[in-house]
Amino acid sequence: MKKALLAATLTLTALGTWSFYPKPAEGGGTMMVISNMSFGLDAQASIITIAPDGGQKEKELDFSRGSAKRMAANTAIVHKAALATVNEYTKAGWHVISSTPNNMTSTGNTVFSQTVYVLEK
Repeated sequence: MKKALLAATLTLTALGTWSFYPKPAEGGGTMMVISNMSFGLDAQASIITIAPDGGQKEKELDFSRGSAKRMAANTAIVHKAALATVNEYTKAGWHVISSTPNNMTSTGNTVFSQTVYVLEK
C-alpha cells in the first residue's frame, strides 16, 4: 500500500512539473511587410509580405502616373495599404518591432521609395 502511494505521488509530481516546461512558440518568428513604390516612366507600387518561413506574397497596387496631385494621392493609397496589412497581422498577434523611415533612392529618371516593417510573434 505504501509502495503504491509512493509510486502514485512520484507519478503525479513528474506530470505536474512537465506542465511547467516551456512550450514552443506557435506560429512565431519574424516577418516583414515592405511597401515599394517607383516613380518615373514605369510607375508601380506593391506591398510585399515575407513570412517567417521565407514565403512571399506580393500585392500589386494601382499606381497610375499623372499629375503631381495624382502621384501624391497614389502615395497615400500605398501607405494606407501597408498600414492595413500591418494592422491585419497585429490583430493576429504579431507586434511591430521596427520600421524604416520612407527611404528614397534614384536610378536615372526613376525614384524608388521603400518602407519596411519588421514584425515578431
